Amino acid sequence: MGKRRSGFRAIRDEVVSARTGKRSAAWYSILDQWDAREKGHTATARYLRETYGLSDWWAQCVAIRYEWERGLRTKAS
Repeated sequence: MGKRRSGFRAIRDEVVSARTGKRSAAWYSILDQWDAREKGHTATARYLRETYGLSDWWAQCVAIRYEWERGLRTKAS
């Protein structure tokens, strides 16, 4: 049996898409091109808010999901 995801990781991709206008893979590609890995969490969330108009909550959600997907986050947050 696989591990259950919790927090932001538990949100289905269909919900991310409905609320942000893009599926997770599209956000990950955007953030890779923007070099989010090097710029860090705070700058990434700000970028998502200022450039794409995401709410504070969804900017955090997308940033944290990206960090999990790219292996930048190892503990629950």
